[in-house]
Amino acid sequence: MNVTITDQTVFLAFWLGFSRWVAVLIQLPIFDNVVIPNIVKVLASFLVSFAFFPYLKGTLVAEVNMVGVDNIWMLTMFHTCTGLIIGFLVKSIISLFIATGSIVTQQIGFNSVSYFDPTQGQQVGPFERLIEWTMLILILTSGALVPMFKGVFQSFISVNFLNADKLLKSPEYFVLFFKSAFSASILLAGPLIFANLLMNLVMGIVARTVPQMNVLMVSFVVNIGLGLLLFLGIAEEFFTVSFDLYVEKLGEWYQFLSP
Repeated sequence: MNVTITDQTVFLAFWLGFSRWVAVLIQLPIFDNVVIPNIVKVLASFLVSFAFFPYLKGTLVAEVNMVGVDNIWMLTMFHTCTGLIIGFLVKSIISLFIATGSIVTQQIGFNSVSYFDPTQGQQVGPFERLIEWTMLILILTSGALVPMFKGVFQSFISVNFLNADKLLKSPEYFVLFFKSAFSASILLAGPLIFANLLMNLVMGIVARTVPQMNVLMVSFVVNIGLGLLLFLGIAEEFFTVSFDLYVEKLGEWYQFLSP
């Protein structure tokens, strides 16, 4: 079977759209699993690119005509790098919940309890995985991924080779984005941090008043028990606030990519 390209410009325009979509999608928490075959990631990116291409064809063709077919590598690098940046920002929103889980794990006393997750290829704690997958289920079932796809779609218009300096002109957005992500992680883990500080204060007083008690062993058990009970009590409010933060950060990201 012979495959013939009838319109090279349109083919290259599709290639540019695919290069950005694949750079975004492979960074999403669903696709960054190492157990998912690369062919699945590529085919999913191809289908998404094919679905959106009719609406992006004019912009991408104009870029190809501007630089010429011989310089298509410049556009490929631009769209790939732009997709990596956009995908990294989306992944960073999810990462703040993983960071919160790491803080919770340490505050409760499970910092020594970690395992190697073959799906991620890294060491993780129990609460990181619990919070991450709970948030993914909330996001997928609520339709919160729709603004993400709309944002990537609009990025082809707002961040293209004709106005490639938009990302460079917005350093304050990236500073505020990552600063607010750090603050959000501390905010979500705040109740457990406060409870841990209070418990350490009480254990310090007990150690002074009852020096024969093995405060280290007692505090280890009390810390885990109190932390689990506290997290169980605030779990509903915790995930409600977490979802609201996700929507807020995604909204800011969406506005940044709007034309």
